[in-house]
Amino acid sequence: MIEVDVFWSFSFGALFAACSAGSLKNQETFWNTPSFVYTLLFLSLIFAPSGLYLLWDNPGWESMFVLGDKNEIHAILPTIFAFTNVLLGIIGYYVTYKRIRKYRSQQPSNTAIHAPWVHAYTIFCAILGLGYNRFMYPSDYVAWRAGETFPLTAFFTSRILYTLLAMGVVLLPAAYIPCYIWLKYETLVTPGDKGRLFKAVLSYIIQGVVAVTACFSAYTIRNYESDPNLSLSENAWKLFDNGNILDRNSVWSPLLGFWVAETAVMFLVSLPVLVIPSIKARPGKKTLKSQ
Repeated sequence: MIEVDVFWSFSFGALFAACSAGSLKNQETFWNTPSFVYTLLFLSLIFAPSGLYLLWDNPGWESMFVLGDKNEIHAILPTIFAFTNVLLGIIGYYVTYKRIRKYRSQQPSNTAIHAPWVHAYTIFCAILGLGYNRFMYPSDYVAWRAGETFPLTAFFTSRILYTLLAMGVVLLPAAYIPCYIWLKYETLVTPGDKGRLFKAVLSYIIQGVVAVTACFSAYTIRNYESDPNLSLSENAWKLFDNGNILDRNSVWSPLLGFWVAETAVMFLVSLPVLVIPSIKARPGKKTLKSQ
């Protein structure tokens, strides 16, 4: 989707740089590093073309139904879309590279290099989750504009989902495999590295969830019109839809959608870290913690 791809592209670049931090910390420039070259190839040969395909195949869904028929799309839009899908990935890589160089003397104990990609993914999940009714809409813009509704389960048998799954067959291994290799052989090479990384990522995820939840809650409460005929407790109960917050029509359902999206996406993104075996300290050898 156009609205989330800009953050997704940034996340890929930042993630690839963070995973290869073990080698990047010693590099004066990043232009000719293997991980940056791979980032360019991934963004230009896989990620950007997949976005263009979805935009052309279903412009309504890809734009979260801001757009409709292809005739509504000016030629400059897909051009800018493809350009930013590569450019923002480069920016994400560069921002993380600068952090790696800044904290190179503290590596591998410093985990601030992972903040950019985690926070970018949180914004990605916020847009996707808060707008889950658009993301999981199984039909085209004609049905959307006509006000047709479908159960959420219809998405799981839709052509859109099958298209995404087919793309995932190429995109996921292309993202997972290099991250696993960089982490295992370049970055997570001393005892405790994996634990520090996992704790850092988890803390950044919690920060993002708290921030999005607070902003959404403040906006919802601010726009709630209290009933002067009800008591404070009754108004509070009404604010939370009389306890029906799991209902799809509840004002709180987008927040639940964000929580689900954040959990699912962060789990998938963290898989390369989870499957890497932890390095155990050798007997009689000092660890970073004991030094």
